[in-house]
Amino acid sequence: MSLFESFHDAIGYLFQSYNQAQPYRLGHYDKETRTPQFTRKLLDSVGAPDRDQHNIKVTGSKGKGSTSRLIARLLEAQGLKVGLFTSPHLVDFTERIRINGAAIAEDEWLKWQVYLYPWIESIQGAMNPREYFGPVGLVACVAALYFKDQGTDVNVFELGRGARFDDVNQLAGEFAVITPIQLEHRELLGPELKDIAWNKAAIIESGMKAAVTAKQGEIALAELEKEAERQAVRLYALERDFSLGKVEVRLDGTLLDLMTKRARYRQIEVPLLGRNQAENASVAIVAVEEWMGQALDERLVKSAFKCMTWPGRLQHLKRTPQVIIDGAINRDSAAYLREVVKLFPFIKKVLVVGVPVDKDGFGVICEMAPEVEEIWVTQAQNPHLVFDLRELENAAHELVPTNVCGDLADALRAAEVSAGDAGLVIVAGTQSLVAEALQYYQVSTRDLQIVNSDTSITEPPHS
Repeated sequence: MSLFESFHDAIGYLFQSYNQAQPYRLGHYDKETRTPQFTRKLLDSVGAPDRDQHNIKVTGSKGKGSTSRLIARLLEAQGLKVGLFTSPHLVDFTERIRINGAAIAEDEWLKWQVYLYPWIESIQGAMNPREYFGPVGLVACVAALYFKDQGTDVNVFELGRGARFDDVNQLAGEFAVITPIQLEHRELLGPELKDIAWNKAAIIESGMKAAVTAKQGEIALAELEKEAERQAVRLYALERDFSLGKVEVRLDGTLLDLMTKRARYRQIEVPLLGRNQAENASVAIVAVEEWMGQALDERLVKSAFKCMTWPGRLQHLKRTPQVIIDGAINRDSAAYLREVVKLFPFIKKVLVVGVPVDKDGFGVICEMAPEVEEIWVTQAQNPHLVFDLRELENAAHELVPTNVCGDLADALRAAEVSAGDAGLVIVAGTQSLVAEALQYYQVSTRDLQIVNSDTSITEPPHS
């Protein structure tokens, strides 16, 4: 009999250490409860596979996944074999580990998790009751072993909610990338923006070749600059060291011009909707420029982005009625969604929203209300999330005619009928809700490989 009876059992094992320690943990901030050093100890126990690889690490509050995918796609277009680690997954747990867009096979995952098992057990046996392996750290260890075995040229690792006490940040990295930092996870990272930025800033580590950041507010940028100076790492910041020119959001994508210290890129189209995606793309381009040490071929950049997909991120499904799916969970992220929704004039628009109580559902509704004629408040089936449908209904009803439906599929069917064949259904909410919507619409999330795309304009460079 194998160590794990099924893939499901193997995934359950990843959470075992965390669950066992939960009753013993004191405090509530990450700095008081998390023990990421055990991820590093595990990596070192199996030969430190991450230290033999080229890794780019990504943190921030919004857009980490999209930016990670954009970086990976640009690197793939150079003819490179690229590992991509993202979290959380949408539908299938294997989505978290990819090479050139294709998710790891379950048997490959199991092979490396079984390989890690004796060291996990040995290290865990010496822990005190409040110490534990972070599940995402164990998954990152599986990814590092898999990427090394498969001979990837470079890997992109998306960090979790922080960096200073984040398990994924224990992996070695050559470059750091920071997306916009916002107020989030205040109960875990700290009450103020300065606390959150201090947590994220720890992605910048001594010995890195460079760090690249999106546009930040004064408080967040000051923390990043302080950390970069302390670690003696050059920090490139949007609107200081590189700049966006014209940005145009269209139904078929987002168009941007970008000026970097190495080149000017004109009319770059990203098939992801929203002004924020222009910023994500600009950060991705500069990060890859720095990794390669040279400007990128503009034609190759355009080709790289042309057919790129990233499910559930302001995703437009061209069907009847049309559908937009996005993980908007606060007012700021809903503002980007609203900008896209405005591109659909003169049709009926119905919002299906599901935001748990620890997020800003009211902010999402207030931002979207002027653009929609009807709202359906619903929830995801994730048992770890808490929803208050009546509270959101009461808030929404003051602004737009509102209905409540506890089942997302029923809510979507009702919204489709109400919008009519010529209308638009907008799905906004937590990642679990986005995942259920993608399943409802039968959108594949496992394989993001690009087929028949021209990515051979120049010879593959080396870092």
